[in-house]
Amino acid sequence: MARNGSSVERHAGRAARKASPWIERLARVGYVAKGAVYVVIGFLALREALGLGGETTGPSSAFRSIGSQPFGSLMVALLAAGLAGYALWKLVQGIMDPDEKGSDAHGILRRVGYVGSGVIHGGLALLAAQSIFGAEDSSEDAMTASAMALQPPFGPILVGLVGLIVIGVGLYQLYAAYEAKFLPELKLDRMGDTQERWVTFAGRVGTTARALAVGVAGAFLVLAAYQSDPSETRGLGEALESLQHQPFGSYMLGTVAVGLLLYGAFMFAVALYRRIEPA
Repeated sequence: MARNGSSVERHAGRAARKASPWIERLARVGYVAKGAVYVVIGFLALREALGLGGETTGPSSAFRSIGSQPFGSLMVALLAAGLAGYALWKLVQGIMDPDEKGSDAHGILRRVGYVGSGVIHGGLALLAAQSIFGAEDSSEDAMTASAMALQPPFGPILVGLVGLIVIGVGLYQLYAAYEAKFLPELKLDRMGDTQERWVTFAGRVGTTARALAVGVAGAFLVLAAYQSDPSETRGLGEALESLQHQPFGSYMLGTVAVGLLLYGAFMFAVALYRRIEPA
């Protein structure tokens, strides 16, 4: 009886953690939206590296670029909805733990990371929605926020800690790319051998490129904290631009741009093959 009761409790707990069908659909649409954003960023960066009139950009400029195309406002609105769905899925991952990461130190760290990702992508969804209505460039607001965050005595320390955390995230992503940590989360049984090899390749290369860009952005945060200079803070677009200014910068930027394109394609594959168990 006790064993049966324990089994029922475990089954009930597992069922409670599963995502409802509408959450699953939102998550898959969200992965597509995230992939589309990275494809645009990678495409524009590649054009810049090749001298074809592109630009090194982050999500905000990517939204403006998409919005300038025919039916652009509709596409950005769909992206905003998709990113909102992705943000909700990351919150579900962190709070309800459908992937069963657990409550040990490593599991809690992963789940906190999911919640943080949900907050970030919720902000991106809001940014996309604002771009539809022609919101002003937020760079000046970001600079003001950075200046406020760097106010002594604790501002530089907090910003430096955030920078170190961002660098740590980038390093973990490099490790995850090398070990292909994403594979157990995919339905490999639905792929052929060639398809699995290409998905693995895109995941490894794409995640590596994203990790390098994230790491550079984190390094600029640490530099801004060290110098108490908000002008040193950089987002994804500025981090890519900094690569362009290094020796062999066009080659470096072009390589990372191709990696970001692959990361976008990998997100499309994740949308299709990610294990998300509906309740």
